[in-house]
Amino acid sequence: MNFSFELKDEPLDGWNDYLTKNEIGNIYNTTGYAEYAKKWLGWKPLFCRVIDQSGNISLQVLLFEYVSSIEKIPTFFHGLIKNLRNTLRWNYGPVSILQEPTSFFFANISKKYKRLYGTTHPLSDLNYDYLKKTSWNTFLIDLTKQKEELYKNMSKHNARKNIERSIERNVIVEEINDQTLEEYWILFNKYRISMKLLEVKKEELEDMWNSLRNFGFHGVIARNDDRVIGGLLFSSFNEYINEWGVARSEEDYEEKLYAQDL
Repeated sequence: MNFSFELKDEPLDGWNDYLTKNEIGNIYNTTGYAEYAKKWLGWKPLFCRVIDQSGNISLQVLLFEYVSSIEKIPTFFHGLIKNLRNTLRWNYGPVSILQEPTSFFFANISKKYKRLYGTTHPLSDLNYDYLKKTSWNTFLIDLTKQKEELYKNMSKHNARKNIERSIERNVIVEEINDQTLEEYWILFNKYRISMKLLEVKKEELEDMWNSLRNFGFHGVIARNDDRVIGGLLFSSFNEYINEWGVARSEEDYEEKLYAQDL
Protein backbone atom coordinates (compact mmCIF):
# COMPACT_ATOMS: atom_id res chain seq x y z
CA MET A 1 0.00 0.00 0.00
CA ASN A 2 1.18 3.51 -0.82
CA PHE A 3 1.37 6.16 1.91
CA SER A 4 1.95 9.89 2.04
CA PHE A 5 3.72 11.79 4.80
CA GLU A 6 2.51 15.06 6.39
CA LEU A 7 4.55 17.19 8.81
CA LYS A 8 3.13 20.57 9.90
CA ASP A 9 3.86 23.26 12.50
CA GLU A 10 0.15 23.62 13.33
CA PRO A 11 -2.46 20.98 14.31
CA LEU A 12 -4.08 19.21 11.37
CA ASP A 13 -7.88 19.02 11.09
CA GLY A 14 -9.51 16.65 13.58
CA TRP A 15 -6.22 16.10 15.39
CA ASN A 16 -7.63 15.31 18.85
CA ASP A 17 -10.64 13.42 17.44
CA TYR A 18 -8.35 10.89 15.81
CA LEU A 19 -6.66 10.21 19.16
CA THR A 20 -9.98 9.41 20.88
CA LYS A 21 -10.87 6.94 18.11
CA ASN A 22 -7.59 5.04 18.40
CA GLU A 23 -7.11 2.62 21.28
CA ILE A 24 -3.60 3.91 22.00
CA GLY A 25 -4.39 7.63 21.62
CA ASN A 26 -3.11 9.46 24.70
CA ILE A 27 -2.80 12.91 26.29
CA TYR A 28 0.89 13.25 25.34
CA ASN A 29 -0.15 13.52 21.68
CA THR A 30 -2.85 16.17 22.13
CA THR A 31 -2.77 19.82 21.10
CA GLY A 32 -2.98 20.73 24.79
CA TYR A 33 0.28 18.96 25.59
CA ALA A 34 1.88 20.57 22.52
CA GLU A 35 0.89 24.00 23.86
CA TYR A 36 2.38 23.29 27.29
CA ALA A 37 5.62 21.72 26.00
CA LYS A 38 6.25 24.55 23.55
CA LYS A 39 5.99 27.23 26.24
CA TRP A 40 7.63 25.57 29.22
CA LEU A 41 9.92 22.85 27.87
CA GLY A 42 11.17 24.83 24.89
CA TRP A 43 10.23 22.06 22.45
CA LYS A 44 8.97 22.90 18.97
CA PRO A 45 5.83 20.83 18.21
CA LEU A 46 5.44 19.15 14.83
CA PHE A 47 2.18 17.46 13.90
CA CYS A 48 2.77 14.35 11.82
CA ARG A 49 0.41 12.08 9.92
CA VAL A 50 0.68 9.15 7.55
CA ILE A 51 -2.17 8.94 5.03
CA ASP A 52 -3.02 5.83 3.00
CA GLN A 53 -3.92 5.79 -0.70
CA SER A 54 -7.65 6.05 0.12
CA GLY A 55 -7.10 9.26 2.09
CA ASN A 56 -7.52 7.65 5.53
CA ILE A 57 -5.31 8.51 8.50
CA SER A 58 -3.15 5.46 9.23
CA LEU A 59 -0.85 7.01 11.82
CA GLN A 60 -0.57 10.19 13.84
CA VAL A 61 2.04 11.43 16.28
CA LEU A 62 3.01 14.66 18.01
CA LEU A 63 6.72 15.19 17.49
CA PHE A 64 9.03 17.68 19.17
CA GLU A 65 12.26 19.23 17.98
CA TYR A 66 14.67 20.20 20.71
CA VAL A 67 18.34 20.97 20.94
CA SER A 68 20.59 18.99 23.26
CA SER A 69 22.36 20.98 25.96
CA ILE A 70 25.10 23.29 24.65
CA GLU A 71 25.84 25.15 27.88
CA LYS A 72 29.39 23.81 28.12
CA ILE A 73 30.22 24.65 24.51
CA PRO A 74 31.79 28.06 23.66
CA THR A 75 29.22 30.55 22.37
CA PHE A 76 31.09 30.96 19.10
CA PHE A 77 30.18 27.36 18.12
CA HIS A 78 26.52 27.36 19.24
CA GLY A 79 25.06 27.89 15.75
CA LEU A 80 27.05 25.01 14.29
CA ILE A 81 26.32 22.66 17.18
CA LYS A 82 22.58 23.38 17.02
CA ASN A 83 22.49 22.29 13.41
CA LEU A 84 24.36 19.09 14.21
CA ARG A 85 22.53 18.17 17.40
CA ASN A 86 18.87 18.79 16.60
CA THR A 87 16.91 15.92 18.09
CA LEU A 88 13.40 14.68 17.43
CA ARG A 89 11.40 13.12 20.24
CA TRP A 90 7.88 11.90 20.99
CA ASN A 91 5.96 10.37 23.89
CA TYR A 92 3.90 7.16 23.73
CA GLY A 93 3.72 6.97 19.96
CA PRO A 94 3.34 6.86 17.11
CA VAL A 95 -0.42 6.42 17.49
CA SER A 96 -1.23 3.55 15.13
CA ILE A 97 -2.14 -0.12 15.41
CA LEU A 98 -0.91 -0.91 11.88
CA GLN A 99 2.62 -2.09 11.07
CA GLU A 100 2.92 -0.82 7.47
CA PRO A 101 2.34 2.90 8.18
CA THR A 102 4.50 2.63 11.30
CA SER A 103 7.44 1.27 9.30
CA PHE A 104 6.80 3.94 6.64
CA PHE A 105 6.88 6.64 9.32
CA PHE A 106 10.24 5.56 10.73
CA ALA A 107 11.75 5.14 7.27
CA ASN A 108 10.84 8.73 6.42
CA ILE A 109 11.59 10.43 9.73
CA SER A 110 15.01 8.78 10.05
CA LYS A 111 16.01 10.45 6.75
CA LYS A 112 15.16 13.90 8.13
CA TYR A 113 16.64 13.57 11.63
CA LYS A 114 19.81 11.86 12.80
CA ARG A 115 18.86 11.77 16.48
CA LEU A 116 15.54 10.16 17.45
CA TYR A 117 14.20 9.49 20.90
CA GLY A 118 10.75 8.29 21.90
CA THR A 119 8.63 6.06 24.09
CA THR A 120 6.12 3.56 22.73
CA HIS A 121 2.68 2.78 24.08
CA PRO A 122 2.69 -0.14 26.55
CA LEU A 123 -0.22 -1.82 24.74
CA SER A 124 1.42 -1.69 21.31
CA ASP A 125 2.90 -4.92 19.94
CA LEU A 126 4.29 -3.42 16.72
CA ASN A 127 7.91 -3.60 15.60
CA TYR A 128 9.74 -0.27 15.74
CA ASP A 129 12.50 -0.42 13.16
CA TYR A 130 15.36 2.11 12.97
CA LEU A 131 15.48 2.37 16.79
CA LYS A 132 17.78 0.98 19.44
CA LYS A 133 15.36 -0.34 22.05
CA THR A 134 15.54 -0.12 25.83
CA SER A 135 13.08 -2.28 27.77
CA TRP A 136 11.11 -0.78 30.64
CA ASN A 137 7.97 -1.68 32.55
CA THR A 138 4.55 -0.09 32.85
CA PHE A 139 2.09 -1.27 35.49
CA LEU A 140 -1.43 -1.60 34.08
CA ILE A 141 -4.60 -1.79 36.17
CA ASP A 142 -7.92 -2.70 34.51
CA LEU A 143 -10.34 -0.13 35.92
CA THR A 144 -13.36 -1.66 34.17
CA LYS A 145 -13.53 -4.10 37.09
CA GLN A 146 -15.80 -3.37 40.03
CA LYS A 147 -14.40 -1.22 42.85
CA GLU A 148 -14.79 -4.09 45.35
CA GLU A 149 -12.76 -6.46 43.17
CA LEU A 150 -10.00 -3.89 42.66
CA TYR A 151 -9.83 -3.24 46.41
CA LYS A 152 -9.73 -6.96 47.20
CA ASN A 153 -6.79 -7.43 44.81
CA MET A 154 -4.70 -4.88 46.70
CA SER A 155 -2.18 -6.15 49.24
CA LYS A 156 -3.96 -6.65 52.56
CA HIS A 157 -0.91 -5.88 54.72
CA ASN A 158 0.20 -2.81 52.80
CA ALA A 159 -2.30 -0.97 50.63
CA ARG A 160 -5.61 -1.96 52.24
CA LYS A 161 -4.38 -1.66 55.81
CA ASN A 162 -2.81 1.72 55.06
CA ILE A 163 -6.04 2.99 53.49
CA GLU A 164 -8.00 1.94 56.58
CA ARG A 165 -5.43 3.60 58.86
CA SER A 166 -5.60 6.80 56.82
CA ILE A 167 -9.39 6.97 57.19
CA GLU A 168 -9.15 6.24 60.92
CA ARG A 169 -6.68 9.13 61.29
CA ASN A 170 -9.18 11.55 59.73
CA VAL A 171 -7.44 12.12 56.41
CA ILE A 172 -9.83 13.70 53.91
CA VAL A 173 -9.29 13.68 50.13
CA GLU A 174 -10.83 16.37 47.92
CA GLU A 175 -10.57 17.30 44.25
CA ILE A 176 -8.33 20.24 43.38
CA ASN A 177 -10.00 23.31 41.89
CA ASP A 178 -8.75 26.71 40.72
CA GLN A 179 -8.80 28.00 44.31
CA THR A 180 -6.87 25.09 45.85
CA LEU A 181 -4.33 24.58 43.04
CA GLU A 182 -1.92 26.93 44.83
CA GLU A 183 -2.04 24.76 47.97
CA TYR A 184 -0.99 21.77 45.88
CA TRP A 185 1.79 23.81 44.21
CA ILE A 186 3.27 24.87 47.59
CA LEU A 187 3.35 21.28 48.85
CA PHE A 188 4.63 19.96 45.52
CA ASN A 189 7.65 22.28 45.62
CA LYS A 190 8.41 21.42 49.25
CA TYR A 191 8.39 17.77 48.26
CA ARG A 192 10.64 18.40 45.24
CA ILE A 193 13.12 20.34 47.40
CA SER A 194 13.22 17.41 49.85
CA MET A 195 14.04 15.14 46.89
CA LYS A 196 16.76 17.59 45.72
CA LEU A 197 14.80 18.44 42.56
CA LEU A 198 14.23 21.83 40.97
CA GLU A 199 11.19 23.86 41.99
CA VAL A 200 8.33 24.35 39.52
CA LYS A 201 7.12 27.88 38.86
CA LYS A 202 3.54 28.61 39.80
CA GLU A 203 2.90 29.99 36.30
CA GLU A 204 4.09 26.72 34.73
CA LEU A 205 1.73 24.62 36.85
CA GLU A 206 -1.16 26.97 36.09
CA ASP A 207 -0.43 26.84 32.36
CA MET A 208 -0.22 23.05 32.38
CA TRP A 209 -3.47 22.88 34.35
CA ASN A 210 -5.27 25.19 31.91
CA SER A 211 -3.77 23.61 28.77
CA LEU A 212 -4.68 20.06 29.75
CA ARG A 213 -7.87 20.37 31.81
CA ASN A 214 -10.05 19.96 28.70
CA PHE A 215 -8.24 16.68 28.06
CA GLY A 216 -9.18 15.08 31.37
CA PHE A 217 -6.57 16.63 33.67
CA HIS A 218 -7.50 16.60 37.37
CA GLY A 219 -5.94 16.45 40.79
CA VAL A 220 -6.64 15.66 44.44
CA ILE A 221 -5.21 16.89 47.73
CA ALA A 222 -5.37 15.25 51.14
CA ARG A 223 -5.99 17.15 54.37
CA ASN A 224 -5.61 16.31 58.03
CA ASP A 225 -6.65 18.84 60.68
CA ASP A 226 -6.75 21.55 57.96
CA ARG A 227 -3.17 20.75 56.91
CA VAL A 228 -2.48 19.82 53.30
CA ILE A 229 -0.45 16.62 53.65
CA GLY A 230 -0.55 15.09 50.18
CA GLY A 231 -1.37 15.71 46.55
CA LEU A 232 -1.61 13.95 43.25
CA LEU A 233 -2.38 14.99 39.68
CA PHE A 234 -3.76 12.63 37.06
CA SER A 235 -4.98 12.63 33.48
CA SER A 236 -7.86 10.59 32.10
CA PHE A 237 -7.80 11.31 28.37
CA ASN A 238 -9.21 8.54 26.13
CA GLU A 239 -10.07 6.33 29.13
CA TYR A 240 -6.46 6.07 30.36
CA ILE A 241 -5.75 7.36 33.85
CA ASN A 242 -2.09 8.29 34.29
CA GLU A 243 -0.48 9.46 37.51
CA TRP A 244 1.41 12.77 37.54
CA GLY A 245 3.03 15.00 40.17
CA VAL A 246 3.13 13.13 43.49
CA ALA A 247 3.46 15.48 46.48
CA ARG A 248 3.90 14.30 50.07
CA SER A 249 4.48 16.24 53.28
CA GLU A 250 6.86 15.50 56.14
CA GLU A 251 3.84 15.16 58.43
CA ASP A 252 2.47 12.40 56.23
CA TYR A 253 5.74 10.49 56.60
CA GLU A 254 6.33 11.15 60.28
CA GLU A 255 2.76 10.63 61.50
CA LYS A 256 2.12 7.68 59.16
CA LEU A 257 -1.05 9.21 57.73
CA TYR A 258 -0.81 7.25 54.44
CA ALA A 259 -2.46 9.98 52.36
CA GLN A 260 -1.04 8.62 49.10
CA ASP A 261 -2.58 5.20 49.70
CA LEU A 262 -5.97 6.75 50.40
